[in-house]
Order: sequence, then structure tokens, then C-alpha cells
Amino acid sequence: METTQVSIYLITMLQTKPLSVILLLLAAQQLASQTPTEPQFIDSVNTAINGLVATLGTPTHRITFGANVVPAYGTKLYNEDLNVILDYIDGLKASGVQRIEFNPGIFTLTHPANVTKYDEIVWHIRQLGLQLAINPEYETGEPPVADFAAYQTQALSAYQTLAERYQPENFVIVHEPDTMTGRMGITSGISDWHNFILAAAPVIKAASPHTRVGAGCVYNTELTFYNMENEYFQDFATIPVLDFLTMDVYSTDFSQFIQWAQLAHANGKGVYIEEVWAPHDVPIPVPTGTGEDLDELSVVGPANVDFMAMDINWLHGMALFASAMEMESMTPFTTETFFAYGPAGADKPTETAYQDQYTTAVQQGQLTGTAKAYLTDVQTMGVAQVTTLNSASFATLPTVFNPTCGPGANPCNAESVVAPDSLASAFGADLGTGVFVDGSFPTKLGGTSMTLVDSSNTLYPVQMYFVDSSQVNYYVPSQVAHGPATITVTSGDGTATSGTIMIAPVMPGLFTANASGAGAASGIAVCAGACAGWPNRQANGQTYQFIFTCSASGCSPTPLDIGSGDTVVLELFGTGVRHLASAWALTVQIGGQTVPYQYAGAQGDTGLDQINVVIPASLAGSGMVNLVLSAQDTVDNVTAPSNTVTLDLE
Repeated sequence: METTQVSIYLITMLQTKPLSVILLLLAAQQLASQTPTEPQFIDSVNTAINGLVATLGTPTHRITFGANVVPAYGTKLYNEDLNVILDYIDGLKASGVQRIEFNPGIFTLTHPANVTKYDEIVWHIRQLGLQLAINPEYETGEPPVADFAAYQTQALSAYQTLAERYQPENFVIVHEPDTMTGRMGITSGISDWHNFILAAAPVIKAASPHTRVGAGCVYNTELTFYNMENEYFQDFATIPVLDFLTMDVYSTDFSQFIQWAQLAHANGKGVYIEEVWAPHDVPIPVPTGTGEDLDELSVVGPANVDFMAMDINWLHGMALFASAMEMESMTPFTTETFFAYGPAGADKPTETAYQDQYTTAVQQGQLTGTAKAYLTDVQTMGVAQVTTLNSASFATLPTVFNPTCGPGANPCNAESVVAPDSLASAFGADLGTGVFVDGSFPTKLGGTSMTLVDSSNTLYPVQMYFVDSSQVNYYVPSQVAHGPATITVTSGDGTATSGTIMIAPVMPGLFTANASGAGAASGIAVCAGACAGWPNRQANGQTYQFIFTCSASGCSPTPLDIGSGDTVVLELFGTGVRHLASAWALTVQIGGQTVPYQYAGAQGDTGLDQINVVIPASLAGSGMVNLVLSAQDTVDNVTAPSNTVTLDLE
């Protein structure tokens, strides 16, 4: 009986046979001795996953859908184009991905260029409001380690840096222990990895208090170099400091993964599929003396164009399986196929021809049927999420995958970075039971409440001023710590929806007349001088007028007549500006020209900031011009631009 046939038979026996019988059936897989043809292989995989799905029933438990950023793999990173990686992440977001994962090597951060790239990668992940999981490992090609003690010393140093610098939601301390020791060429046992976990967990928690820690294994009876993984998993389940356990699924050994999920639950731990892809088309039996690289072992590469329908079916089945077993999430690994598949000879991720093909697809914004099917699964089985934007700018991030982002009320790629003491808007579904407005900023509005847990693991009740079923406008607490944070909106009917935001010192937004983040700026112009035609004169002799005019057809900039002897100052209103590192940390540009400003800080009302900008006489008569702020975030070492607003200078 071929391996896949045994697995199919096994599925039908799961509910009727004792564990001893199941294990005997698994042992029978070793009798397989004939490599199937490609059509037979595809048919066997589909039959196996379909047989599993038939036992699962309708999914009711929603999961988080992840994806691995393969170009950010530790030993690949140095030679990868950063812009391609950032586009790759945008493509995963367009595929519905809710959490990004990457696997750095324990020596990856010893190279400064890699640190710079990871900084940019993680910042972009946070901009998109995505969760982050880091799965460090020892990778083929890294500097050798003499023994397990040497590995542990290097790994603990790398773990502290990774946790402190990137503050992931999840950190996998041990990733496939047999794989790691095989790559290192050293010996290790259960006690080594057990004690390593005990040493690493407090290091990670001290560096990033909100981070959850876990450990996990891979299992595949066809590949004998994974023969101790089950024993490791059973031990990991007993370790109190672990928050979750993970499994890597590349085979049809479903009964083992069922046992692992049940074991995790029995020990009060979360559990999820950290890596998953359809079984590889490897020779049967696997030649002795071969390594653990499944892509290299494969007769036909995992990115072969013939496999797309099989991959779609497999990932759908795995999502149903994760839901049925009440797992937290699942993460596809071979995500290059979200962008392109290749023919024979260009169908393995290690092949240059295939790398060129998927890189071009990424740069052109192309998604395969696999990515589109994944998006559909996310929409039907994914954990509901709430998306945050700056309440003034409603900033979105156009990409090659969605170059024309929608309005703030329907953000396609929300810029989910906000500042303390700023006003933000959260979008989702079932956030409130009606429409409620309260300018006193209560912590409960129309039955809806909201909390924020920051990177220090401190929980804050959140003040709100507007609630309806799809939107909550709120005030970011002033004391929140820098870094990623989780917000949770609980509707009056009890529905709780969470989302991820990034807390940065500054994130400027300018209010606009039509409250969309675009068009005419919301503010006042004050003029000293002759100010011919200005309508509102004050006691001090100055005049003023609003810089926008609204009618039934919409809002537009008010023409500002500026005479040769006039001094005009704009009083603009926004949010996210008051915590500038210094007066030099803000730049104001009008029509591409840098102009001076007199003040940038709190206006007085909750979360509201004011920026007073001087209009140089040289800009008089410029007509319609754009104004934009740029604030220096000296903590994250980035420049944070505001939305662009419009003025009419006559």
C-alpha cells in the first residue's frame, strides 16, 4: 500500500480505532517503495486532504491567517532586494494575510546590513497593521558551532536583540530541533532543548513583555531525520513558561498532528501550524544519506505550475483542519507561489530561473490563483479584525497590488501608526449597536468599550467620541509605550474585535474640510497688513478668514488674497504632532517649498493639535498648491509625512 493510500485509510479509522491501531497503520507507511508519477502524486495528495476534510464538519472556530516572508529568511536576506521584500509583504497583505512571519538565523543580525533591512521590513509590517511572529533557527551556511553550549550562547544573544528590537507578538524559541542539530552537525537531547527553552523565555519576556513564547516540531514518517520530533513535542507541552506550541505540516500524518493539538489543549497552551505546505513530491523511499531540504529532495519542485490546484485544495483543507482543532492560526511557507508558478526546471525556490520569475511577478503586482483562494478563505474563516488610521489624515498606503486605495471609511492598506495623545479611527464590523457621539470622551459609549494593551503589556481603557457599527473614533492614551499595541473593541452586544497598531512618538495628520483627509485644509488664515478684501477684522487690527468654503456640492479652498505688505499665518488643525523631539523635527512644505512655522503642539482640546505656518510673500499668486508636514520620528529613525492638503493662494 502506498504512503498516501495508508493515510487515506487512516483518516477513515480515526474515529473508530484505538490509538495503538492508528500507530500500527502509520508504521505501515514505511512499506511504500514506489515513486508515483506526477498525476498519481497530485491525486494522492488531493485524496488524502479531501478524506481529512470529510471528517471535520462545518468550521466554527475562526483562525488567524499568516504567511512566511521567504525572502527575509536569514541566510537569504543579505542578497535580497529590500524593495522586493517590501512589495512581497504588500502582496501578502493583498492576499488577506493577517500575520507576517520570518525565520532569521541566529547569526543574521551580526551583519549591519541585515539589521537595516529587518528594521525596514518590521516597520512596514507595523505600518500595515499586521501581527508579527519571529521563528529563529540555525541555518545552513551560518558559522559553525562547536557544541550545544556554543549554540545556546549565540542564540540567547540573538533572541534578546530580536525581541527587544522588533517586539513580535509571537516568538518561537525552538523551531524543529532535529532540523537544527542536523544542520549544526552536533548531538543534542530532549534535556538540552528543554533547558534552552527555560533559559530563553525570560530573556525574551524581559526584552519584550507583551511577546508570547512557544516551541514546536515537524513530523514526517517518510523522513527519518525527524524521528525524535514527537518526543520533543511531548516534552515541550509540559514546560510552564511556554504560551503555545507549534507544528510544521508537510505530510499526511494527520493523526500525529491531531494528537499534538489535543496535547497542547490538555496542557492549557495555544497551538498553531507555524509552517504548512502540500507534501513534496520526493522519491519513495527517500534515498539514504540525503539532507533535510525538502525542495532539493523533490522530484518536481513545490512551485511547479501543475500543483496550483492541489496547493489551493491543501491550504483550504489545512485551514478547515486548524479550525476544527481550535488552533490559533496557520502559516503557509512556500509563499513565492502566491506570485508565480514555474515549469519543470524553474519550479524550485532555489532555482535562479524561478526566483527571477516570482520577483518579476511581485514587482508587477501579480497574484496567482493560490493567493486569491487564500484571500477567500481569510474572508470566510479568518479572525475578524479592526483597522486603525489617524483620524485626521486617514492615511493609506498604495502599492503595486492596489495602486488606488479607497477612502478612509474603506481602507485597503491603512497606515496603522498612531502617536500618544492623538485621535484615531478604528474600522471593522459590529463595533457598535447604533450611532453615538459624546465630546466628553467616555470609556463606554453606547455600550461599546475599548481597551489598548501596549508593548509593556500594560492595559489601558480607551476614551471614545464616536461609535457606530463600522467605526469607532478614539483617543490614544498619553502614557502608552512605544511599539506595537493591541486594541480591542467590544460592542454593546458583546462582540469583541481586535487589531494591531504601532505607537510612534509622532504621526502627523491634518484635518480637512470634508473630513476625508484630502482636499481643502481645515483651518484659519490670519493677516496683518492691508489685507484687502479680508472679511473679519479683529480688535488688534488683524483680519482672518476660514481657509475652506463648503456648499451642498462639497468643500473647496477659499482664495487667500495676499498683498505685497501682508503677513499671513495659517492656523492648521491636526493630531499626532505634539510629541516632536525638537523644533527642528518638523518640516512644512507648500508647493514644494519649505516654509517657516511658528508653533506646533497641543491646541487645548483632547487630542487636537495646532500648527501655525507662515506663508512667504514669494508664494502669493501661486494658486492651488499643496501643503504637507514631515515629522522626524527619532525613535524609529523614520520620517513620518502627514496627509497632503490644498490651499488657494491668490
